[in-house]
Amino acid sequence: MKNLLVIGECMMELSTADNGDLKRSFAGDTYNSAVYAKRCLSNSKVSILSAIGVDAFSQKMKHTWQAEGIDTSLVVETDQAEIGIYAIHTDDSGERSFSYWRKGSAASQMMQYLDIDTLLAAAKNYQMVYFSGISLAILSDQDKAKFIECIAAMAKQGCKIVFDPNYRARLWDSLEHAVLWLEKAYSLADVILPGLEDHEVMFGHQNHEQMAKYFQQFSASELVIKCGSQGTYVYVDNKLVVHQPFKPAPVQVDSTAAGDSFAGTYIAQRIEGQDPEQSLKLAAHVAGQVVQHKGAIMDDELYKRLCVIS
Repeated sequence: MKNLLVIGECMMELSTADNGDLKRSFAGDTYNSAVYAKRCLSNSKVSILSAIGVDAFSQKMKHTWQAEGIDTSLVVETDQAEIGIYAIHTDDSGERSFSYWRKGSAASQMMQYLDIDTLLAAAKNYQMVYFSGISLAILSDQDKAKFIECIAAMAKQGCKIVFDPNYRARLWDSLEHAVLWLEKAYSLADVILPGLEDHEVMFGHQNHEQMAKYFQQFSASELVIKCGSQGTYVYVDNKLVVHQPFKPAPVQVDSTAAGDSFAGTYIAQRIEGQDPEQSLKLAAHVAGQVVQHKGAIMDDELYKRLCVIS
């Protein structure tokens, strides 16, 4: 059995229901990926590492994770902080904008509550560890350093490290600040899932070839380069092995979690032993279905009907 550990933040999401009332749910980039990974890994353990409060909303969120089949044994609970909150607005074309209330959240102080020795002992049971640039960005610089040290220790123990930069400018002090820490993460990752749009902003890259050349300075064995309308390119050991052309969804209702569902599905397929071509095919299919429905987490029955390819 192959096990996956996902590290990061989940928040309470407020969105507008069809009748105009506010609807509550729970979402966050790595958590969303964990859900979609678990739906592919029904016989494997998918665990989340985060910090939450002891308040009612925090506990409701944990119960939601458990209902999705996510293992919460590594979740830290504190009476010193609560979960973050964000509100989402989706325009007529399906693009979304957000308002956040996450400063001082339990997840942003996660490294202060963790017992590192206990964590590293538990991490030996996981074949893959996945985190994102958001997992890193929400931490203080001191905690970022501790986090990177933990990831390095997990890698040394034999865990395969998977990283999605998921660059969000508003979470960083400056572009230089983001590049400094994202490159520390790049240097530890075995599999990286970067986006051309992010790299164009950070490094001026214009295509997947430029990105692949840039990544040669790091030791990652696998790159999944997402290039929007140009499609997705997978490099293994610095060689292009597959290109998945972009196929737009017939209608885009909500782009929330398109990238997260893609990442979770791709990771799950790879941990199961599928080759990059098959993994990429299913990941693109799932993401294409997710954008046609409201919310980050597609209803499980709908997912089974539309996303499972026999």
